[in-house]
Amino acid sequence: MNSRIVVGRLLILLGLFGGFVSVWYTLNFTWNPQFQSVNLPDAPTHSNYHAFRGAMLALAANLLLFWAAFKARALSPEVWSVVTFVAVFYYLGWWAAWPIWGLHAPSFVAEMNHVIGTVGGLGGLLFLQPRKTV
Repeated sequence: MNSRIVVGRLLILLGLFGGFVSVWYTLNFTWNPQFQSVNLPDAPTHSNYHAFRGAMLALAANLLLFWAAFKARALSPEVWSVVTFVAVFYYLGWWAAWPIWGLHAPSFVAEMNHVIGTVGGLGGLLFLQPRKTV
């Protein structure tokens, strides 16, 4: 078996661990009344709706990463590019709000989970990038 594929798959599994933990905690905000936007009189549960929507989008991104790891040997450069595009924006959702608005994960443990997820997911994709054959 190709060691590049094995390392890529292992890194993506690490990334999936971080991703699915994040999906679970985000999904918990869906039914948490403390996560409501009490200052929005027309839609106090709108933030709960966004938590659910975010969790479903994150689930889709993580399932796509899982699929890419499973199909690693057969990934075309175009498919790899699409998966990588989705993954980059998924992880930007974890990280870009900090330098822009000062928003970040609620705890050190959550930040470390995001580090594990990002390094695993993007690192795995780098290893799984299709090689040009001559």
